[in-house]
Amino acid sequence: MFSVLVMGVKVGLIINPDAGKDIRRLVSSASYLSNFTKVELGKRVVMGLDAGGVDEVLIMHDNYGLGEDVCTTLSKRVSTSLKLVETRGTGTALDTIVAAKKMREDGIKAVVVVGGDGTLRAVFKGCGGDVPMVCVAAGTNNVTGAFYDATLVGYAAGLVATGKVLSDCLIKAKSLEVLLNGKSVDAAVIDVAILKTPYIGAKAIVDVDYLAYAVFSKGEPTDIGLASILGFLRPTSFESDLGYLVEFGEGGLKVRSVVMPGEFRDVSVRSFKPISIGEVVEIPRNRYTVALDGERELEVTKDDVVGVRLLRNGPLLINVYRVLRSISVVGG
Repeated sequence: MFSVLVMGVKVGLIINPDAGKDIRRLVSSASYLSNFTKVELGKRVVMGLDAGGVDEVLIMHDNYGLGEDVCTTLSKRVSTSLKLVETRGTGTALDTIVAAKKMREDGIKAVVVVGGDGTLRAVFKGCGGDVPMVCVAAGTNNVTGAFYDATLVGYAAGLVATGKVLSDCLIKAKSLEVLLNGKSVDAAVIDVAILKTPYIGAKAIVDVDYLAYAVFSKGEPTDIGLASILGFLRPTSFESDLGYLVEFGEGGLKVRSVVMPGEFRDVSVRSFKPISIGEVVEIPRNRYTVALDGERELEVTKDDVVGVRLLRNGPLLINVYRVLRSISVVGG
């Protein structure tokens, strides 16, 4: 059954000026994406949304003026209305979370993210799991990113937002709830990594030798980053009802993985086991840092109890190929 066509459609656009710029550019072959390039990607997204019939695009205002540049350049070139959404101007992920929350409250029917997995995670935290979203791959690993031209990504999001395509073009992803001493403290979309380092330091993970444990909701052979480990160990999609707990260390398997762009590692996996939706796995106590979707976020002590729960309440992801395939003239 087709969705009901929606009038007065609003879609959010969040461009992360800091995506694709972390320390991994110094230690791997990860690409650097300039702010100019991100503005161009944002412009193509808007033109795609315009073609998809969107009435208004709400664009996050950022400290670098990327969103403002998109608005200024396209205000007279597209029929859709463009509006900036103010944030707290912290220059951190909090701006993305605040913008996504405001957009949801303003009634957006979808949101397009120009960034990486960390940016999408922040948007998910602000929007929740029932606003369709899609990510233009502009980060480092881009497990959730769409490797299509931003024009097509915007067009697909517009078609979803206006109700012109089937609901089977959406994928309900899983999420990983992080529990500290029994209380929910944060969430990840793809992986929660437990590292044998006591301090956060640089947020990005560059040395997999420090991995103690990881819990995955997804990992496929085409993924880059920590998800690549699961992808070459036991491929698991977002649609699967399983996740995996992996213990790292000698005495088990060697899994050749692409841990960063251009960087292969033979990762030592001592053991791994599947986990089911709703199941909580408890990590043996020690002093750790906890990384969410590839970025260190929490420091825990030997007295803390860290748990991770696999849930089916992750982001509602737009499958660009399915959307565009569904509107082909002949089909088949």
